[in-house]
Amino acid sequence: MEVYISYQKDHDRKRFPLHLKWPESKIDSNNSKLLSRSKKDPDVNDYNMIIMSERSKMNEIAKLYRLSNRILTCELLKREIFYFDPSQSVIGYFKKRRRELFKLRVISENTWKNYGSTINELENFRPTIRWEQITYNFMQEFKAWLKKKKKRNGMVLAHNTIWTRFKDLKAFLAVADQEVQVYIPKEVIEFPNTYREEESTYLNKDEVIRLIQQLDQDSLSTNQFNVLKAFLFCCFSGIRISDLYNSKYSWMISDNFMKFTMQKNSERNPKTITVPLIPIAKIFINSTGNTLFQLPSTQEYNRTLKELAGFAGIKKVLTSHVARHTFGYLIMKYVGDIYLLKKLLGHSKIATTEKYAHNDDDNNYEKTLQIQGDFEGLWKVRNAEIIQC
Repeated sequence: MEVYISYQKDHDRKRFPLHLKWPESKIDSNNSKLLSRSKKDPDVNDYNMIIMSERSKMNEIAKLYRLSNRILTCELLKREIFYFDPSQSVIGYFKKRRRELFKLRVISENTWKNYGSTINELENFRPTIRWEQITYNFMQEFKAWLKKKKKRNGMVLAHNTIWTRFKDLKAFLAVADQEVQVYIPKEVIEFPNTYREEESTYLNKDEVIRLIQQLDQDSLSTNQFNVLKAFLFCCFSGIRISDLYNSKYSWMISDNFMKFTMQKNSERNPKTITVPLIPIAKIFINSTGNTLFQLPSTQEYNRTLKELAGFAGIKKVLTSHVARHTFGYLIMKYVGDIYLLKKLLGHSKIATTEKYAHNDDDNNYEKTLQIQGDFEGLWKVRNAEIIQC
């Protein structure tokens, strides 16, 4: 089958073999159709259907590229045709399965995005990987490649980012292993993938104060001012960035409370929580409009946070999730009730909340110092010796 692709100032032409044998005299080239070799040819209909199927496949690929404003070349078409057959292409199967899981609401939108990132990494590493090539050595090579890969800022991937890629990959492989035509070696399914607990970033009291003081700076742009208000609101309310972007005035059930269904797992396991709004949290909310905040894209939001950290002299790397951890720190510092924190954050398990229950050294000392209260005056120190009074 010959494919001709024309685009501005250039063109591409390539022949794709269909591996079909037919008498040349029985081929209608003008109509791209095979003619019967005999009166009751048993194969002609099936062969013509194969040709139609291949044409439809190519047209479908061309349509997807056209709708997404991407330029399709013959080399890209060759790769996409390979992906189109999930019985042969690992990446083709992963893409197909990812769509199915999301359509059936088995996975959330965030998981769908994470799976997409893993598939992209695998595609960059080895785009034409086949099932028989999925071995223990392949897993080792993929891991080594991820460790050497650098992000746009020149930094290598974090350990737990690689852990996430392999968690997703092994989940896909475990599902594929249930398919009749696919065999995944046990050693691949059990490939070691250790999660490393990393210390979460949060802001202490002084750092939060320094950020609040930035609101008085005339040098802030409108975008920086809006992002700063939204981030500080999250520091004093604990809501996730996904909920922040969906926040509405209709969530305000009173002057002091906000009630909403959390975006996370909303399709599979919706959970509605009530969040108390203390006065300092409310001052960061917009006074006009239907939404509580005017925000840029999430990527621009995180880039702006790094600018704001520099203005405030904060050496920590600020991301949207730092606000939620900061809320955990503030609750533990001023209230000290992890079960209240669990309820306010909307967690189902106390083990999850423990990751947000931050205490710094000063806070630990102040709370431990309370032990001393009833024992004051029972002793005094004289000449470096303790004498009971």
